Amino acid sequence: MSLASSRLVIQLATMKSRGDFQARLSAANLLTGWIPPFVAGRIRTQVLRMAGVSIGKSSIFWGQPVLVGTGDVGKRLRVGTNCGFNKGCLFGLEDSITIGDHVSVGHDVMFLTRAERRGTTALGAAEWSVGPITIGSGSWLGARCTICPGVTIGVSSVIGAGVIVTHDVPANTLCTGAPPISLARWR
Repeated sequence: MSLASSRLVIQLATMKSRGDFQARLSAANLLTGWIPPFVAGRIRTQVLRMAGVSIGKSSIFWGQPVLVGTGDVGKRLRVGTNCGFNKGCLFGLEDSITIGDHVSVGHDVMFLTRAERRGTTALGAAEWSVGPITIGSGSWLGARCTICPGVTIGVSSVIGAGVIVTHDVPANTLCTGAPPISLARWR
């Protein structure tokens, strides 16, 4: 590790003790954001932990995730053990996101805890719906799928690539855009 990198790590640890999450997240992005995807994933994950994100043992981020939201967004993201996140994941953290153990996440997956609803006022102004997201243990999320606010994905469910999930998904269910298929009956 170079002298500049070690100084940034010390600065990151100092900011963690002060509780300044946005500054810590910016420092983490400066430290690991330039690293290409699929290189130094363990270092990237450790730096995210130092920035204040709760990440379980043996979980890894293969690309720099994008964390957006107001306030201390690090407290709203909880990742279990043995999870894998491909490059390009986006976490909209206006509410909490809880991810269980052994979850696999494809590239460019979006977790959105805030979404715009059609305007219901006379002027057509938009309203926002905000809700937590829960991903059950053992689930797989395909590339470029979108998880909308207030959604709970059950244990061992599989979400296909490009699927937009707007409603809760029961445990052991395969969602590919068509009606969900029970994996328990499919086997």
